[in-house]
Amino acid sequence: MGSKPDVPSFQAMILEGHEFQREIGTHVLKMCGASEVIEAATGTEAIAFLETRSEPLDIMVCDLNMPGMDGLEFLRHIGLRRSGVSVILASGMDADIIRAAEMMARSYGVKIIGTVQKPLSEGKLLPLILMHFGQSLIPPRARAKAMPVEDIRAAIAKRQFEPFFQPKVHMHNCQIAGVEALMRWRHPTLGLIQPGSFIPVMEANNLISEVTFSLVEQALTACSQWRREGLDTTVAVNLSVDSLRDTTLPDKLSNMVASAGLHPESFTIEVTETVAITDLGHSLETLARLRMRGFGLSFDDYGTGFSSMQQLTRMPFSEIKIDQVFVTGAARQDVLQALLGTIITMAKRLRLRSVAEGVETEQDWQVVARLGCDVAQGNFIGKPMPANELVTWYHNWMGTHQSVAGE
Repeated sequence: MGSKPDVPSFQAMILEGHEFQREIGTHVLKMCGASEVIEAATGTEAIAFLETRSEPLDIMVCDLNMPGMDGLEFLRHIGLRRSGVSVILASGMDADIIRAAEMMARSYGVKIIGTVQKPLSEGKLLPLILMHFGQSLIPPRARAKAMPVEDIRAAIAKRQFEPFFQPKVHMHNCQIAGVEALMRWRHPTLGLIQPGSFIPVMEANNLISEVTFSLVEQALTACSQWRREGLDTTVAVNLSVDSLRDTTLPDKLSNMVASAGLHPESFTIEVTETVAITDLGHSLETLARLRMRGFGLSFDDYGTGFSSMQQLTRMPFSEIKIDQVFVTGAARQDVLQALLGTIITMAKRLRLRSVAEGVETEQDWQVVARLGCDVAQGNFIGKPMPANELVTWYHNWMGTHQSVAGE
């Protein structure tokens, strides 16, 4: 066995209704490096402690089934408090109940770093605790802190926003199936800024459409260059509500594609359900006209909306992108595999290409491959990268997967 990794000292709470299990949890947390472990038997007791404590906790291990206030209600309170504590769910209940609790907690804004089955052990908790420190040690500039709108306006004028490209590959032969253009801000002093720090501000101040067209222009230029270098691929860009309201959008995109020496088939528009239904009439007109011109149309984040299946009857999609919530970690959850299989089968019957987002590990890849998904996207394949790195990435990827490509 290898040596135990160094873990920074941390302060923790164990919320567990069973006394013996609580004692085990305390012991395990101290083995993992906790300098202090607070014990609570009920959610009410835990909240009372948090209200009197001035110093924040780092880690909280939370049971679900407790007397009085159960773990679900407690997690709701934690979300409302915006405490920032990293929560590990620990339970002996069925996996589908734990998964529902995890999704509920995340929807309330709780930072869930993982779930474990009882009994607790160092082997179960330590990897999750290390994940907590992997997140908290990120330099402050990389966190999603909203940037001032004045700075964003100035950056747009100076064309500081650029696309990074995340590749998608065919499952059957590993060859490139396209790339998705993702917006990044190359700040002159802060370096590369992630979209969580500026996209919401752009949307709130009606700036997103202006920068989107700049992103499209850069993406098309990159696509033309890749083709000159022998890499024949397509590019996809997410469009906003404001862009879809513009019924002249198909003309604008057609002219931009032609100017880049490409055809509409080389360009895919990705839209989420929320975007598509915000202004249904204009969206339908714009999207239908784009499909008539030959552009690809992708239903992004499929499965997370309230009426995803209904939108398939309304919109002329050519592919669906299965949200990563159904993909990442599916190898460990039968219910996710069942849902994935259903979505992929439906896509085949509707003659739509299926794209699995969030393929983060080889296990994720194996699951979506076994279920018959057409295309995969995720960090296991490649992280978002500048345009000039894509060709090198592809040669390296195919060098590793040449045997599959040759089948």
